[in-house]
Amino acid sequence: MEVREEVLDILQKVWTKLQGLPQASPLELGAFFVLILFVATFLFLIVLSCVHCCYSGKTKYVVSRVQPLQPV
Repeated sequence: MEVREEVLDILQKVWTKLQGLPQASPLELGAFFVLILFVATFLFLIVLSCVHCCYSGKTKYVVSRVQPLQPV
């Protein structure tokens, strides 16, 4: 249950920051939005890579057929 408690603590801190956002300074507001954008981009790239790997329709392992050289 330690991980669950830590996640809930982080979410509580984020919720507190969101509630205080209207009174925040422009610098703090910009930093918060940059962090949110970074997390959203990271999650989007993870989802995109999972979708690409699972639903691309290509075989994962393609056997290469190498022929011996013909004598010249």
